[in-house]
Amino acid sequence: MKVSEILTASSVLELRSFGSYFDIKKILEKEIGNKLGVNGWESLFFKIHSLKKIVSLNYKLLVSVCERNSFTESKKEISNILKLKIKARDRQELKHKASLIITTFSSGFFDPYEHYERTKLKKFKNSSKLEGIEIEYPDESTSLESVLAKYRR
Repeated sequence: MKVSEILTASSVLELRSFGSYFDIKKILEKEIGNKLGVNGWESLFFKIHSLKKIVSLNYKLLVSVCERNSFTESKKEISNILKLKIKARDRQELKHKASLIITTFSSGFFDPYEHYERTKLKKFKNSSKLEGIEIEYPDESTSLESVLAKYRR
């Protein structure tokens, strides 16, 4: 099971469909290298969504906090921002855990299939232009019946 699948869950029921609570929690904790501090399905679901939101809103702040303060202040401030108790022994480990959390919970997941589906029509149209064929985008509101009615004799 991929972490990206877990992070796309839109409800607690969908999160449960991925497996047992302990397996999902263990996968996420292993990915970020830190405990999540949750004790049930709902708290796990809300922690995932709150971390996604916090990371997307405070990305630059999380990166800069690791550099500008002393180690203990940085650790405390990152823990307060993420609402997660970060365990790190030195600045290097703190930077590593912060970067793991940022990469895991940032919303920039790249799904190649989704990208293909979004760009295939545009690329087909542009490649057809090279061969002298003009293709127009089909109107989303047209139905099969209207197309058939247009070309019936």
